[in-house]
Amino acid sequence: MFAKEMLRQSLPLLIFCGLGGVVAGSTLGVMANLLESIPGLIVIIPAIIALRGNISTTFGSRLGSAYHLGVIDAENMWNGELKQNIIGSLVLSFLVSITIGVLAYVTTIAFFDISPDPVKLIIIVLIAGVVSGVILTMLTIGIIFAVFKRGYDPDNITGPALATFGDIITMLSIFGSAMIVEVIL
Repeated sequence: MFAKEMLRQSLPLLIFCGLGGVVAGSTLGVMANLLESIPGLIVIIPAIIALRGNISTTFGSRLGSAYHLGVIDAENMWNGELKQNIIGSLVLSFLVSITIGVLAYVTTIAFFDISPDPVKLIIIVLIAGVVSGVILTMLTIGIIFAVFKRGYDPDNITGPALATFGDIITMLSIFGSAMIVEVIL
């Protein structure tokens, strides 16, 4: 019975995750011109995808635990615990995005002997990190709420869903922020 329930909850999501990986990879293919015109942009992508996946899935896990413990429930969702987790997630996204931009600049110089524009790289990562962070934070809250409302175990759904949505949203955020920065700077 347990295996059937887990399969019923997880299988559709795992199929969606596979398709989501294709969408994220296709976005990378569409970005080919930007990757050529902005030195160091390719270095940012794995780091920021890992950033979003790590922060979002950890945030989702914390909210799932808070729901299980009764700290957060559907009727009293916007309490101090949730607000602290949201602030922590967004501040972490901001600080680590700046760090990724600086490290991408240094890495590009050290390994590729190319001198990218550090301001461009940092702004691209910062915009992508914060935009995807805000979107994924709200998405995380929605997923947790919907999962508990349906009576599902959040451990079966939250991690894979947020990892997939995180990849897609982060790739689109990088693409969008790189296009904006390329036009402005």
